[in-house]
Amino acid sequence: APRVPLSHRSSAFLMPAPNRLSDLENCAIGAICGTADTTLLQSTNYWKNAQQQRLPFTMNPAVLYRGYSANVLNNGFCLMTQFYLNGIAKRMLTGGAREATPAEQIGSGFAAGLGSGVVCGPLELIMIQQQRKGGTILSVGGDLARGGPSIVSRGMLALGLREGIYCAGFMGILPAVRKHIRETYAHTPFGQSEDAARLTATFIAGPICAFASHPPDTVKTCMQGDIEQVRFKGYGQSAGVLVAESGIAALWRGMPWRLFRQCCAVFLFDKISAEVAPRLFPHAFR
Repeated sequence: APRVPLSHRSSAFLMPAPNRLSDLENCAIGAICGTADTTLLQSTNYWKNAQQQRLPFTMNPAVLYRGYSANVLNNGFCLMTQFYLNGIAKRMLTGGAREATPAEQIGSGFAAGLGSGVVCGPLELIMIQQQRKGGTILSVGGDLARGGPSIVSRGMLALGLREGIYCAGFMGILPAVRKHIRETYAHTPFGQSEDAARLTATFIAGPICAFASHPPDTVKTCMQGDIEQVRFKGYGQSAGVLVAESGIAALWRGMPWRLFRQCCAVFLFDKISAEVAPRLFPHAFR
């Protein structure tokens, strides 16, 4: 069979034939994605969290990058877990012998994101507490750990739902849309290259996933920012407080920042998976 140029090969996860990389290689790609995302887009994360919690806007890098180390660990471990679980889910669905269908890609992405909440929850809690109050990872993490499981797991279910929807988007919807655009509209500016199709798919999948996943993110952020439970207690009660305060639109507070970040991030993740993975692990793409 003729060799396919690297730029046209599918990635391990974001295109079909997702079972080529080993679990350890999947984790490595996830770690690269998470670190790149946090380093480039940390400021948008702070602005989104601040708007959700009605904190003042700032351009001070010392404030914007507060909690950066915790967020690198959060995103790195979170994406490692998601790529790892996604690989397992796809192998279960396909038996490792065929390409996953778009529906299977979306379903395995959702399962991977949902399962990653156990890993992401405590780390994201540390980051949000650092953003609000300062302190080091160790000091904040120690204080939270002394609060017991109810504090450490605060907001975890909402986070899992957010990540499930998000992963279904960048691991399932985006690659399926990109492939369709590349195959069907290759003669147009939207599909004439891999990056053109990727950018077009990003602006289709990104807003859909951002809109659908933002309400659980807002609830999660408010709960984790208020570990003393002065205003926000449980999931339903927290959503009720937000809606009573500012109407249903309060659940989408901070969405422009998150939408911008997600569009950048899903483009970045797809680029890394489609073009960096074959260069790091060429044996898996022969």
